[in-house]
Amino acid sequence: MALEFYQNDPNHQALYFASPHWVYVPVASDRHLVTLTGVVKLDFQGKNSAEWHSDHLRLHLTFPEICPPGKWFGIETCAPFLTISGINKGGDNHNGGWAVDDFGVDWGPYDRKIHGEVVIWANIRVRGHQFSLFRIGYTLTVSGIFVDPPPIPPIE
Repeated sequence: MALEFYQNDPNHQALYFASPHWVYVPVASDRHLVTLTGVVKLDFQGKNSAEWHSDHLRLHLTFPEICPPGKWFGIETCAPFLTISGINKGGDNHNGGWAVDDFGVDWGPYDRKIHGEVVIWANIRVRGHQFSLFRIGYTLTVSGIFVDPPPIPPIE
């Protein structure tokens, strides 16, 4: 089961997303550069000192409305990054730890085309029952061009 956070949900926005920012820069040859940054608040607790408690974190980020009407953003290159921004250790437990093992972008069914939302993910871990991970920082930089939307699948 994944931990899911939705930036476009007003309840999630207020509770979990801190300091969301974005920058849009048009560059040469009809190319565009967008960077999204921020911090997600969570409370991911370790279970015991003998093993890691792992989960898959998914952040549904709002993509800025930069495309002309009827166009989507087609990704040519991207650089996601998720990192630990806040940890907590209570008590005398000395065999704990925190980790962001790996991260990436979930393109979903539209193969590198974005409209309204982009999903980034990370595999996170905590070891130690008195240890917790409570902030994850994220950055996503994408470059691309404006493209036609993908075809709508037929209704069966």
